[in-house]
This record gives sequence, C-alpha cells and structure tokens, in this order.
Amino acid sequence: MAMAGNPQALNTQPQTSFTWEIIFEISVLVATIIFWEKWRGATPGKKFVHIKIVDAKSFKDITNKQAITRSLGYIPSMFFFIGFLMVAFRKDKRALHDLLAGTAVIYDEESSIN
Repeated sequence: MAMAGNPQALNTQPQTSFTWEIIFEISVLVATIIFWEKWRGATPGKKFVHIKIVDAKSFKDITNKQAITRSLGYIPSMFFFIGFLMVAFRKDKRALHDLLAGTAVIYDEESSIN
C-alpha cells in the first residue's frame, strides 16, 4: 500500500520486539554451539552437504570462542554481502566471518564415506 502512494500504510505495520530478536539470536547461537559440540564442527545443513568448520591453521575442531566469533561475524558479513562476496576473490575461499574467527570450511571425508 505504501508503494501505491499511501504513506500511512507503514504506520499500521506490526512492531517487532527488540527483546524477542535478542532471544532469537541467542537461541540460534546456543543451538549452533550444541551442534558443533555434537557433530564436530557441523550443523545439520553442513552435515547434509558433507562440509564442516575447522581451525584455519591446525584443521582441528574449533573452540567455542571461535564458534561464537564466527556466528557474530555473520553480522558484518551481511552488509551488502561483502563478507560473502569476498569468497569469490580469495584463493583460500574464506569469508569475513571465517577470517574474524580463524576458521575454514572443508569437505568432511568421514561423512561422505558413509
């Protein structure tokens, strides 16, 4: 309706609650950490496509600090998708959130054998 020339249409939109947004973000973060702990660096989606997140230097499992940093790193990565677009121009194919957390995405040979 606002695009049709009715400027009051935006005033009738439901208001979002900042509290619920924070609760949602924290619950996603906790669920992600639980998946990383249980499935060694993979969420269900990553498990499905046989990839996982590892420490960029040692290629071992990431720490909870890296998991939290990587999750929070999605916020700056989303600005104009620059954090994701940089993958196309980097040899190591690491996004901004990977650089911030010191992580890398690799293929998980163990799960692709099963």
